[in-house]
Amino acid sequence: MFVLARLLLLPFLLLNFVVFAGPPAKDNSGQRATFNFNPDWKVIVGDPAGAEAVNFNDATWKKVTLPWAWNEDEAFKIDIHNLTTGVAWYRKEFKLPKGSEGKKVFLEFEGVRQGGEFYVNGQHIGRHENGAMAVGFDVTAHIKPAPALNVVAVRTDSDWGYREKATNTKYQWSDQNFNANYGGIPKNVFLHITDKLYQTLPLFSNLGTSGVYVYAQDFDIPGKAATIHAASEVKNEHAAARTLQYEVVVEDMRGKKVKTFSGAPVTIAPGETKTVQANARVTDLNFWSWGYGYLYNVYTTLKVDGKPVDEVKTRTGFRKTAFKNGMVYLNDRVLMMKGYAQRTSNEWPAVGMSVPAWLSDYSNGLMVKSNANLVRWMHITPWKQDVESCDRVGLIQAMPAGDAEKDVTGTRWTQRTQLMRDAIIYNKNNPSILFYESGNDDI
Repeated sequence: MFVLARLLLLPFLLLNFVVFAGPPAKDNSGQRATFNFNPDWKVIVGDPAGAEAVNFNDATWKKVTLPWAWNEDEAFKIDIHNLTTGVAWYRKEFKLPKGSEGKKVFLEFEGVRQGGEFYVNGQHIGRHENGAMAVGFDVTAHIKPAPALNVVAVRTDSDWGYREKATNTKYQWSDQNFNANYGGIPKNVFLHITDKLYQTLPLFSNLGTSGVYVYAQDFDIPGKAATIHAASEVKNEHAAARTLQYEVVVEDMRGKKVKTFSGAPVTIAPGETKTVQANARVTDLNFWSWGYGYLYNVYTTLKVDGKPVDEVKTRTGFRKTAFKNGMVYLNDRVLMMKGYAQRTSNEWPAVGMSVPAWLSDYSNGLMVKSNANLVRWMHITPWKQDVESCDRVGLIQAMPAGDAEKDVTGTRWTQRTQLMRDAIIYNKNNPSILFYESGNDDI
């Protein structure tokens, strides 16, 4: 069982580790809390009947810390054509923290392979099938408040022949030629607790929401200045209208506040969703570039009667791009693009794709050290951890959605466009993505 508490971010070297709980870094009473939901899962390879039930006996299941693909030990031992596939179940028990009564509760899965059926306290809450992109669930109605015990169960199916249930259509990118099949839950999981007036999550898959977008315009590269914009999709699920102030704080890599600004007051009716915005001119900026992964933390806060009710931290960078006359410009400099077409799984022996973040930085940093400035992932949207790693090491990305070696039509084309939509929304604040790849061949 895992009792949720605020987690301190600790450096680590081992893949299996103990997470120590600690007090919050600052007083966020009444605000959003985001928890690392990776520890204390159990997994079994197989398809036991009734495994979604709260009282199901999982005492003999393997204890794991996510991300964990159940066939990760096969990485580089055998060709990816021969990786073991099939059904595996994952389960986790947990309690919500005290004080979460009356709050919104969301689960965020960065991805499962290939298809997943999701349950909370024995109730089916949804399905996710593209095997590439993150998915979110509003589990507020299914969760029991503290000190009651809750159970999350996920049935995953990584069969190469997996077909979308609604259309009986196989996903084009579930391809043995390049898409290494590390099955189960090989990516991170998070739990979010928010006020009923909140900034949405960038999880269009299932939730249909777009989150926070931070971007820059009107660059003055020599003068190190730009206009910084912040826009948050906000929902009000209170029974009464709320009038909010939207505040934005920009912090540099040393934690120094470089700018604070606000938008005009906005009133949101019960059940209404609005996008609130603010912008300001910011000077003395460090611009993100190849080999220079300078990032800012941008805090967007909703305040009601002067009190913060929801705060989101967006880690991003600012850079000027232009594409003209057959050339790529980054911060007013022409770049000759050179780099690698790396398999999206970006895996290592024995652990597959589910590596710690520092190892992602090491892998992607090797490309930068080799004088490459571009990674073009093959042919599937990369894991969020790799996307953020490229931000840090200063490696430009070409981000695909999902395809293979040819164009498609009908349902398969719809699957591709839906994945691209979801991937753009999820990764829109990552400055290392300069290109979106719409297909691996003519379209």
